[in-house]
Amino acid sequence: MSKQHYKGLIFLCVGIFSFSSCYKEPDFSLSPVIEFDSITKDIRLDQFTGAKKDSIIVSVKFQDGDGDLGFNAEEIGSKVPQTDYNYVVKSFRKIKGVFTQFNTFETLSGFYPRLKTDDKTGPIEGKLRYRIEIETAFWPVKRDTVKFEVYIKDRAGNQSNTVETTPIVLNQL
Repeated sequence: MSKQHYKGLIFLCVGIFSFSSCYKEPDFSLSPVIEFDSITKDIRLDQFTGAKKDSIIVSVKFQDGDGDLGFNAEEIGSKVPQTDYNYVVKSFRKIKGVFTQFNTFETLSGFYPRLKTDDKTGPIEGKLRYRIEIETAFWPVKRDTVKFEVYIKDRAGNQSNTVETTPIVLNQL
């Protein structure tokens, strides 16, 4: 090989090394971090009763340093409802212009599935959409303005920050 070819080969190797070292894995916290993204609502029919209900979807952006977000079906089966939920929702009703926390008949909190199924540890980020079904027949107030506070937990039990949704009107039927 000529001296010109060696220089070209060295330049190529240095270039490949330079480009491959440009990607740096994100350095996220081991506790999840979330940011409110959106809240949407549609009206659905209950498949068993035929009653109309509000279906709310809350979307949050998330980041987690080790990617241990969500449970598989087996893990959910071993959890205690009311205390082990990994998606926690608090509801607030607007009364005389002020949002006040209130408890619904049924819990709005629940479980979200595993977001990484390969069991590899590493950072993960994306959007998590969670559906809340509101049985309007049991909702006490027509045209009720509500908002929600949400946080998530990872499998290690680390809790994210809490975010607040924008207000939405329920039970407009």
